Amino acid sequence: MSAPAQPSPFAPRSGPDVGFIAGVIGVVVLALASVAVIFILNGAIGDSALVAGSGLMALFPLGFVIWAVLAIDRWEPEPRIAMWFAALWGGIAAVLLTLWVNETVLQPLVVPLLQSQEQFEFYATVVQAPITEELWKAIPVVIMFLFFRKAFDGPVDGIVFAALSAAGFAFTENILYFGTSISESGDGSFIFFMRGIMSPLTHAIFTSVGIGLALGFAARLRSRWWILLAFPAGHLVSALLHALWNSASWWVPGGTLGFFVYYLVVQVPLCLLAAGVVWLLLRQEKQITRVRLHDYGRAGWFSYEEVELLSSGDGRSLLMDWSRRRGLRKQMQQYIQTSTRLANHRQHALVGRDRARHVADEAGLLAKLMHLRRAMATVAIGQPVQMQQGMPVAAHAGTRVQRFGDLEPAWPQRR
Repeated sequence: MSAPAQPSPFAPRSGPDVGFIAGVIGVVVLALASVAVIFILNGAIGDSALVAGSGLMALFPLGFVIWAVLAIDRWEPEPRIAMWFAALWGGIAAVLLTLWVNETVLQPLVVPLLQSQEQFEFYATVVQAPITEELWKAIPVVIMFLFFRKAFDGPVDGIVFAALSAAGFAFTENILYFGTSISESGDGSFIFFMRGIMSPLTHAIFTSVGIGLALGFAARLRSRWWILLAFPAGHLVSALLHALWNSASWWVPGGTLGFFVYYLVVQVPLCLLAAGVVWLLLRQEKQITRVRLHDYGRAGWFSYEEVELLSSGDGRSLLMDWSRRRGLRKQMQQYIQTSTRLANHRQHALVGRDRARHVADEAGLLAKLMHLRRAMATVAIGQPVQMQQGMPVAAHAGTRVQRFGDLEPAWPQRR
């Protein structure tokens, strides 16, 4: 760990944020491409007002998935522009590319080999859809893995980006299903119950458990070449889960009642298993944050109590309550997020990932922490605060390293 003897000023940006600019360009391009998706939906449903109404219906399951993703993403929030890109990619680009590959590449090759409409429906639903949809939904995760490794730390990040892409795809698909059902039968309540109430997370689980986890675990390794193994393995898992769901109407007996039994016996346990995996991964992230910040605590950057507050959900809530009472909510959010990034950077260096860049990144993050800490402490104390930094306590020849943990009673304490 680097430990400059003199306080460093808050590190300014050395240049434009390339990732942010790329994200904005991507979002704008996808927004323009949405015209093509609307045109396709209008053609399939046949009524623009029905398309709009179905879009409003599809917002319900979309909102639930977004809420779940944001809850998962709370510990180390991803860049918002990247999250927007992932969701829009799934709802626009993934849909267009899936249709293009299916209709211009796969179906001309496969359909002549099929001998009945039933065979075609089985192929299209159980084989073609899982393979192509999961392929294109995975692209935002691949982009983050290859080009934005600083913001892509591990499996939780993979789950977040995969789930957002899948949520966007499901949103567009739901508009088609809802609108078609209402157009043909005049009633969309049953299909809304099936897709909007019973299974809003299905697409998100397919893509997250396969592609998201595979590339997320590979992101913890040093080389990007692991994608050559992780991507095919993750895509296979996502496609198989998708095929298992789509094939139920072919092999589950008992009609609608049988499907509900299958849903309770197979899909509900899979959803609970996925939730358990996410819980374990989030717990691991918190443990990594605690261990790595204690490394910095032993070097004099944090007090023990400060690390414990920063590395637990209850502790962070206490910090946010403290900051809100003093009008420092935004600064505290930045302080917590920067501390988490610092811990992750150190973890990357210890496992051999991004080691060459670690020293510069570490120095910038520590400088930002000192800037935020000094600003908040000054407000809490009511006068300018000078803080020492970055050396073991013993090296100060009896002087006390001043951190937030030393600012009692201004700094929040555990109860």
